[in-house]
Order: sequence, then C-alpha cells, then structure tokens
Amino acid sequence: MALVAVLGTLIAACGGSAGADPTLGDTSPDTPAPTSPAPSTTSEETVDAPELGGTSWIVTTYALPSGSLTNVWKTDVTIAFAADGTFSGSSGCNEYQGTWTASGPYDEFTSGVPDANDGQELALNDLTWTERACDDEAIMEQEGEILDHLQNAGRWALIRDVFHLRDADGSFLFETEPA
Repeated sequence: MALVAVLGTLIAACGGSAGADPTLGDTSPDTPAPTSPAPSTTSEETVDAPELGGTSWIVTTYALPSGSLTNVWKTDVTIAFAADGTFSGSSGCNEYQGTWTASGPYDEFTSGVPDANDGQELALNDLTWTERACDDEAIMEQEGEILDHLQNAGRWALIRDVFHLRDADGSFLFETEPA
C-alpha cells in the first residue's frame, strides 16, 4: 500500500496521471503528444525492363496521320534492336538504321488496357535510310509514315509479347509481332 502511495506521489509530482503512457511524456491539453515516426511506406516496386537488345519485330498495325489505324500493306516492315545500341529494319521498300537508348523506369502493363505510361522511354537517334524508288505509290506512302513514326518515337512497351512504339506523349505509333 505504501508503495502505491509513493508511486502516486511521484507521478503527481512529475505532472502525469496514474494511467498515463510513460512513452508519451506530458499529455496535458497545452502540450501536444509527441508523435512516433510514420511507418515507412514503400513506393511501387520497380520492374526490370524486358530486354530490348537482340529482339526483332514485324510491324503489323500503325497509326495514320489522320489518327486512324491501318495494317501494313503488301510488304514486311521490320525493326530489329541490337544489343550494341543500334537498330535497323525495312520500311517496306527501303532499309533504315540508327541508334537506340532506353531509359527511365519501366511501367509494366497491368491494367488490361494499354495507356500512355506503359513501358519505358525510348530514343531512336541518327536515323538514316536508303532512297530507292518503289514500284507502288501506296507502299512509298506507307514507308514515309513508318519513317516519320521512327523519328517521333518516345516510349516502348512489351504488352503480351507485342512490341508497342509510342511517341513522347504516349500516343500510339505502331505495334508488332515477333519476327
């Protein structure tokens, strides 16, 4: 009993109450209770980008200047990414080549609907191509549209084993299937 009285006197002298949590310190209305550090929150885990170097693709669908989509017509339009940072392919009649660099985090496609943030930044630089005249004017037009898309590349994503090329704003340029 005497021990309880001594403890009560000590607690009262320290400004606390018998039921107070000693880890909180002074919790009188004039003194805010100290806060514990917030539990650390982890951001979404980063996903390793699929390996782009050493892959080859055949373009199947691309965006027209009007914004509609069309299938590649009468030719094989290809793109291959070498592990040394170069790329090359056929635009339907002519051959092209350049250098590529992928950078930044890779946003894995998980939503069920491709969006502008899927994939990773992609820069296609130093683009050059041959300038043979093709027999078919429609193939020449298609070729010009594909070359424009390559020059406007800004993002790439691998979605269900299909390579997608988008511009820097995330707008669709073309998609492929494995070669």
